[in-house]
Amino acid sequence: MGARMVELKERVGFIGTGIMGAPMALRLKEAGYAVTAYNRTESKLVALVEQGVEVTVDLATAVRHQEVLVLMLSDDAALTALVESRGGVLAHVQPGTVVINMSTIAPLSSRRLASAFAAKEVSYLDAPVSGSAGAAKSGQLVALVGGDKAVFERVRPLLSAMTKEQFYFGEAGSGNDAKLVINLQLALTMQAIAESLVLAESLGLQRGQVLDMMQSSSLSSAFFGIKRSLLETEDFTPAFALKHMRKDLSLVLDAARPNGAVLPNALTSFGTYTAAVQNGLGEEDLSAVVVELLRQSGYTGENRRRDDAEGE
Repeated sequence: MGARMVELKERVGFIGTGIMGAPMALRLKEAGYAVTAYNRTESKLVALVEQGVEVTVDLATAVRHQEVLVLMLSDDAALTALVESRGGVLAHVQPGTVVINMSTIAPLSSRRLASAFAAKEVSYLDAPVSGSAGAAKSGQLVALVGGDKAVFERVRPLLSAMTKEQFYFGEAGSGNDAKLVINLQLALTMQAIAESLVLAESLGLQRGQVLDMMQSSSLSSAFFGIKRSLLETEDFTPAFALKHMRKDLSLVLDAARPNGAVLPNALTSFGTYTAAVQNGLGEEDLSAVVVELLRQSGYTGENRRRDDAEGE
């Protein structure tokens, strides 16, 4: 049993090397795992090659003969296409493999995948992560896990190589449930900050000074500290793309309806993030939602008050 545990930690197929997946795969490699990384977009593998990670453009190679398979895709559609299509993951995965799905998808989709993998005698965990690209690089992500607890404990050392903490919530799909809860809080927090800045703009207050005030108040947070410079400079290089937050809010609302959860602010926020995506902000960091709210309030172009404006 001990030898099996060692093997389990050594051979890992990592599927999806985008803004989050690439640093996570690299952390596994640096922790001593034999990682084979795959991405549908070959250019997203280049940086990993330069850092010594084995990569492949052949999905079968990334999936077969692995003890653990990590999936880190952008949404339900991407994951379904890769897993269930002809020649996809299900066609190549071997009995005894542990699949760790770290993508943020609908809980119902996660439970369906768990059943599909179980039919292939493959263990399945959903383990989406809370945190952005910076946290992925530094290993400060938090894993939210659902599935068989014994399987979770078995692969916990691997999860620990990518995350600072792991929360186990129960059966398959419950990790994705938890991810929707934390991302709802994230979306509403960002919306509240953005609305406060729009009010400040309308009152003629300097944004830098307002941000200083916010950071000094009891309402400040690690999240605010991370986003503060983006809000001040309006350099919205994405750590978490706005389009993904819009997608997650859609999942939140879908999950809330069957259970009768009343989420009025979630519905309002979904409208704001949707408008932001429609107005070309989808690829920007989620903090760019402030630009959309300023636009709706009429503060665009010459109407914008800037800290370096004449007379200030």
